[in-house]
Amino acid sequence: MRPDVTALGHRVDVVRFGEWWAITVPSLRGVFSQARHLDEVPAAAREAIAIMLDVDPADVGPIDVHMQQQGGTEFLAE
Repeated sequence: MRPDVTALGHRVDVVRFGEWWAITVPSLRGVFSQARHLDEVPAAAREAIAIMLDVDPADVGPIDVHMQQQGGTEFLAE
């Protein structure tokens, strides 16, 4: 039985590459996306997660965005 994805939160790591934000989901191997603007990251991540889990994007639980500075230092996005 697959866990209820509506209850699960998903950590999303983002790092700036040029004009884009590169998005990865550490808990789901192979899930990645990109967004032009930081405020687009949750929607892009939600869509990528939904595709991987074969669910509707509206059914994906909370997205917890963690920005990574190039070089590995982490800070939280608001």
